[in-house]
Amino acid sequence: MRDLIIALLAALGVLAQIAVVLMAVGAVIWLVAPTSRDRLREARDTIRAGALWMAWGAATVATLGSLWFSESAGFVPCRLCWFQRIAMYPLVVVLLVAAITRDRRGFWYGMPLAVIGALVSIYHIYIEVNPSAESAGCKASGVSCSARWIDEFGYVTIPVLALSAFALIGALLLFHRSRSGDDRQMPA
Repeated sequence: MRDLIIALLAALGVLAQIAVVLMAVGAVIWLVAPTSRDRLREARDTIRAGALWMAWGAATVATLGSLWFSESAGFVPCRLCWFQRIAMYPLVVVLLVAAITRDRRGFWYGMPLAVIGALVSIYHIYIEVNPSAESAGCKASGVSCSARWIDEFGYVTIPVLALSAFALIGALLLFHRSRSGDDRQMPA
């Protein structure tokens, strides 16, 4: 059962990566090919309409996944994992409140946490790939930041899952921020 849940979480991470790439490609096409905007408008508007709820869903799945890794699978979080959790966990509450109240400022509440979390995730991935770059602070916490608790599909580790979630949340928040009816603005 443990292996099945890990594979499911890794697959969700890959789906998040694909969604971010598709949104980025759509934004580039929107910018460089104005004639294609009519075809992209429906997708943009659909994503925009549910962006806060989708971002909240991504934050909730990431939070529950990280809790499952530590509480059920027995993976002890390292120092960098804790920093990523510090950025992710509040997003569940912040994005839920923003979605319920339909607060257009949800972008400003969530984006700083998503960016900080993504930066920590990138550094954590760097430490996993280059264990010799690990700081004494990571080693002193008792759990090495270079330890790979999972390695699915040849590259999906826990920090990669965190980065995937932060990137998806950030992309959705960009869609949420874009203004309705402003076709000159890129969709993300």
